Amino acid sequence: MPGNLPSNELSTPKRMLTVIRVLFGTAAKKYPCFFLIQGLKTLLVSLQPFIGILLSPLIVDEIVGARDVRKLTMYAGALIIGEFIAGICIDRCGTYLSKHQERLSAYFDILIGKHSMELDFQLTEDKEALEQLEKARTGMSWYSGGVYGVAEQVFAFFGNVLGIAGFITVIAAHAPLLLLVMAVYCLINFLFVSKNNRISLEAFQKLSKENRLFGYFSWHVVDPRFGKDIRLYDAKKMLLDSWEKNTDKTNANWKWQADKTFPFNMGSDLTSLVRSIFAYFYVALLAIRGFYGVGTFSQLIAAESALDRTLGSLAGNITELIKRCNYVYEYVRFMNYPAALPKGEAPIAKRPHEIEFRHVSFAYPKTERKILDDISITIKAGEHLSIVGLNGAGKTTFIKLLCRLYDPTEGQILMDGIDIREYDYDAYMEQFAPVFQDFKLFAFSLEENITVKAKEPDTSGESRDEKIPQLINLVGLQEMVSKLERGTDTNLFKFFDEQGVEPSGGEQQKIAIARALYKDSPIVILDEPTAALDPMAEYEIYRQFHTLVGGKSAIYISHRLSSCRFCDRIAVFSEGKVAEYGTHDELVNLPQGIYAEMFEAQAKYYR
Repeated sequence: MPGNLPSNELSTPKRMLTVIRVLFGTAAKKYPCFFLIQGLKTLLVSLQPFIGILLSPLIVDEIVGARDVRKLTMYAGALIIGEFIAGICIDRCGTYLSKHQERLSAYFDILIGKHSMELDFQLTEDKEALEQLEKARTGMSWYSGGVYGVAEQVFAFFGNVLGIAGFITVIAAHAPLLLLVMAVYCLINFLFVSKNNRISLEAFQKLSKENRLFGYFSWHVVDPRFGKDIRLYDAKKMLLDSWEKNTDKTNANWKWQADKTFPFNMGSDLTSLVRSIFAYFYVALLAIRGFYGVGTFSQLIAAESALDRTLGSLAGNITELIKRCNYVYEYVRFMNYPAALPKGEAPIAKRPHEIEFRHVSFAYPKTERKILDDISITIKAGEHLSIVGLNGAGKTTFIKLLCRLYDPTEGQILMDGIDIREYDYDAYMEQFAPVFQDFKLFAFSLEENITVKAKEPDTSGESRDEKIPQLINLVGLQEMVSKLERGTDTNLFKFFDEQGVEPSGGEQQKIAIARALYKDSPIVILDEPTAALDPMAEYEIYRQFHTLVGGKSAIYISHRLSSCRFCDRIAVFSEGKVAEYGTHDELVNLPQGIYAEMFEAQAKYYR
């Protein structure tokens, strides 16, 4: 279960340690060899420059001195072979690591996706949670490079420290003053880079919303499901204009970042120029005065250049690591996002239940308007309840509370006399098989959409699950399935399969009903289940209502009041309250009743 949201006020060292511990610990369990190879590559990269630094002076001194061909050949051969072997080993390590870059990226994408699906539903409609999700996704992608990017900087840091120690040893033996100049340069450059990183992080925080909007516009423009509405309502201009405005905001953010970092980049370049001029002048002056020979001069120049690069790289490592860890910290925060609902531990079995709403009121989080106000109602085990009312009366919200997608603001919901908050959450969710009016089907096979379980494809096209053919016949899908060459193995939609089928709205609704029945939960919830069905298909659903639901408890929401005849009780919702409650015969004869008026308004069109 998610814990407390980690503080955004943590010091930089603590953030870095937290990120490295979480990322490396998670990645090492999946790909332990990645870190071994990364360590080997780092060691080779650090030692490779010393092959030239140690052997080049010997070659130069031999050329300007004794010119012994045998020694020259031996030194040159050692240099070439050493560089060649080191280069081959580094390339092989790099090839191995590059394969793991995509693997690690995909693995953490899966972890983010898995956690997103495990979040309490309430958080999927929460602006702050959605923005944290976007920060986690972008923070783990090209902003930081994810585990690969952070590991690259961590190992490079230790490699650079090792290299610096070697270069300092070489320089200190002949030109110690140069080390002081290099230290001052490094400090100044570090300050410049730190300033740039702070600006980059500020820009990242600003971009999270723009990135989410960019994803929305870019996806909906190309999503074929919106094709008809875009064309028939000429929505192209609206979408493209909005996309362009959001892109302008994003570009303005990038321009702001570039303008802010420009002075610090220029300062870093000028400091580097001054350092280079002093280094060459100082080393050349010592050589002219005879403190060392030409070979040592070339060695010092090479060591100084390498030390400069490595110091710059180390400063870059530190600042880049800080920046990347700050980005990735958003992932750590998201993976520990606090639960919106408390979870109990009481067991609950799949069996008929009595449900009681006791003085329940509800307002959506961060709002004050009550959607439900003092609702008290009891649904007996096996009872079929119809809920009717105008749009906005609170019918679907009532179902969301029953399914614990939200908790009541006031009052209690009891199941078998126990507050539902005390039950084990997953076990409680098993008690319900809902079909919401905004249900979704997946681009998987027809059978997988009904069972919500992955299955191996069957070349015969016939289901190996005996319940599937029965449900297909029961909900009226047999004609559709009989036309499919691969039967229930046929994929829905054409997102991933050109041979996929595009079911009509009514067929999709039947599939959703079949999915609810397959779950075989003791409580069936049907929220506008026949809205997309033609009259004959709707009649068949009504005719087989008791067969479909059986002895289970059923809650049926519909604007078509003819469906109420199949239910034991009817609850009429109005302005967040249960305004009327009773059987169809009781309510239809209620003088000036809401239900009677609604029923009469619909019935007159069928007379």
